[in-house]
This record gives sequence, structure tokens and C-alpha cells, in this order.
Amino acid sequence: NISFLLLPPSFDYTNRANWQTVSQQIQEWLTTKVDTESSLWTWGCDVFWLAFVGAYPSFPTGKWPMWDPRIPLEGSFIEQWLEHSNDSSVDEEALAQDNVVRYIWNEFCKNTELFYPLPLIPLA
Repeated sequence: NISFLLLPPSFDYTNRANWQTVSQQIQEWLTTKVDTESSLWTWGCDVFWLAFVGAYPSFPTGKWPMWDPRIPLEGSFIEQWLEHSNDSSVDEEALAQDNVVRYIWNEFCKNTELFYPLPLIPLA
């Protein structure tokens, strides 16, 4: 049971507060319900980092809360993200633009399909 999915009908991928809520829900689910040796754990960590960066798109710079230390700073998305954040060609303004949150949302949708092949947001 993936308790953080279905997202609420009011979920707006451009709203950082919505991503903060989802990242907290994923963190809670991961650290209390998922076996760390399972493929669900690896997948959950990936979607956690997508939601966390959706909430804090300037990560690892700027202000952001500490996450549960049981969730490793590992996975294809977050490793690429950190690699690009060290790249001096990354423009701070570009990080704040819609294209970043749109990219995060598209990646989140693609990743969630692996274990949750249903619509993420209920149709009205």
C-alpha cells in the first residue's frame, strides 16, 4: 500500500507547499512501512527526492529542512541533480522558473508509474 498516492485533487505541481506535504508523506511512509532491502525502498527514495526538490528547487543551496537520515542521498535523480548543482553554468534564476518544476512533475509521474500505474490526481 503506497499511502501517499493518490494525490489530493487540489495538488498543484507549481506550489512548493504541495511538494513539501508530499515529501513529508513519502518520508513517513518510507521510514515506517517499507523494507530497506526492497525495490520499493529504492523507488521510494527516488520519488522522495523528486518531491523534496519540488519543494526546495534550489537544493542543495538555499534553505531546506533536514530530512530523515535513514533516507540516503542516493538514486539516479538526486545524484544527477547534485552533479548539475555543482556546475557553474546552472543559473539561479533558471532554477526558479516553471520549467524546473514541470521537469520535476514529469519525472515524478514517470517514476510513480513503476509501482502505481493509475492516475496520480483524481479526475473531478
